[in-house]
This record gives sequence, structure tokens and C-alpha cells, in this order.
Amino acid sequence: MESFELFCKRNQRFGEYGTPSDKEMQRNYEIAKQVEQTYLSLHGDMDEPQIGDIVEFADDYRVYNHALIVENHYGGSEHGMLCVCECGSSHTNGRYFSTSGGAFRSFHKSRLQPAGTDVNVVWTWGCHGAGASQGIYLPLQVRRWIIPHGKPTKRSWVYIRGRGATRHDGQPMPAVSIENCGDFYNAMSFKSIEAFRAWADYVGYRYRDDGGWGTTRKVSAQRICDKCYCDPSWQPPEGAKPIKVIRNLSLKDGWVVTTDDCVMTYWPNIYDPEHPEPRYGTPEYEAEFRERQKYMDNPMGV
Repeated sequence: MESFELFCKRNQRFGEYGTPSDKEMQRNYEIAKQVEQTYLSLHGDMDEPQIGDIVEFADDYRVYNHALIVENHYGGSEHGMLCVCECGSSHTNGRYFSTSGGAFRSFHKSRLQPAGTDVNVVWTWGCHGAGASQGIYLPLQVRRWIIPHGKPTKRSWVYIRGRGATRHDGQPMPAVSIENCGDFYNAMSFKSIEAFRAWADYVGYRYRDDGGWGTTRKVSAQRICDKCYCDPSWQPPEGAKPIKVIRNLSLKDGWVVTTDDCVMTYWPNIYDPEHPEPRYGTPEYEAEFRERQKYMDNPMGV
């Protein structure tokens, strides 16, 4: 078990007001130690995958680095089948687990290869029993396993509609949009197919047909990523290309770096009191507005 000090820091929001007393935390710490002891007594000496262990696996869309072996929702445990939660949180008393978060996959234990140890942070009810803000969190030292995998091939989708596209309710839609798989919102939008192609050629975004969708949807092994920097002395990574980006309703000079699995855009989020934004209605504002409109959903300004 971790030290009492680390346990208190991990659970500093325990209780209705987030100010637990030392007496409460001592009682909680004893509960956590008992949960850990129960778990280790049941599973600590096993050499095969156990409930609570961490699993790394992948599908066509992403790598799951911290999936959990959980209670078996599908049956078949006696035949070596395991239930693995992609991104879950487990409540446990050390003996029984109840996991939420999903999604849940089924794998045969023979596919898992040992990959060292890891930490699974679980939770249980604290010294006051079940109730709002009454859970306590504790780390379990567990085994780590890996199901050998390759790189995901479908990290983002491209929806190509063309100018003038609308939704069923008549609302306009972008001519082209990119959605990272699993995010369910647009990572980027483009006002025209020409604007999309100019950007894709410049940054090196590669896409291909997504079987059965014809020309309306493409798929890519690259995700669209975004990161701001706040340090004026920040320097772009080697190989970065300059690019215009609109963030916080302002046109900014950013940088883009492309790898096999990501198109990362860096942009400045720096307040400079010596160079304030132009005031609304001034000629400077109007000029900045026209320039911003040029690059709106059109990073290359074509």
C-alpha cells in the first residue's frame, strides 16, 4: 500500500465538503489496506491473467494501453475467456469487482503475453459507507499483459460533401470535415474540397477509400491533434511547417508536424499586453477580420 500521505492526497476530495478529518482518513486508510490485502491473498500468487490486471491491445481504431480485466459479463470463464474493459473504473472489496466505463471485449487468456507489472487504481466505499463523495481510491499492484498488435489503420474519417451541403433540418454543413475515430465531433472543417486538398497535400495527411462508402467518406491512419504553447521562447520541433490557424477567434501563426499516426498543430496562446487585439470598428480590426475570413476553414488560404 502507498504511504498514508500519498493516500490522503489521492483522496483529498473525500466527504461532502472535501475536507476530511485525520480520523476519517485513518479509518479510510485501514479500509484500503484491507481491500488490498484481500485482493493479494486471492490473486497475488497467480501466474496467469487475473481480474484487476492491466491489458494492452489494439483494434483498427486505437491502442488501449490501460484496459482492465474485469468481471466476466459473457460467461465462459471456465473455458479461459476473459472480459476486458477498454477504459473502465472498478469498485471492489478485494474479492468482488463491479466495473463501469466500457466498452467490454472478450479475449481468450492464451492470447495475453506477460509484460511486467502495472498499477490499477480502484475504489471502494469509505468509513461512512455508501453515499455521495464517500468513495475512496487506492492503487493495486497488478500484472501487465499485452495482446500483440500492429498499428491502427483507422484513426480518422473524412466526410466529403461539397459546397452547399445541408443537414436534414436545412442547417449548412462543411464541404469537408475530419472526425477522429471515437470523438464524434469535427476535428477540422473545410469550406471547399479544394481547401481540404490543399491542406492535406501541404501537411501530408494521407487518406484512402473506406470500403462501401464510395466517394463520400474516406479513412486515414492519422489523427488530427492540437496543442497550444504559452512560453514565448518555445521553438517548433524539427521539420515543422508554418501554417495559419484560427484559435480563440484570432488568426495565429502556427506550426504543423506530421507523423505516420498524427497531424499535430501547435499554436501560440500568449497574452502580449504590448500588442493588444485591435479594437472593434477600427481600420486595423477590419483588416484583421478580412484576413481571418480568408483562412476560415481554409488553412492554406486558397
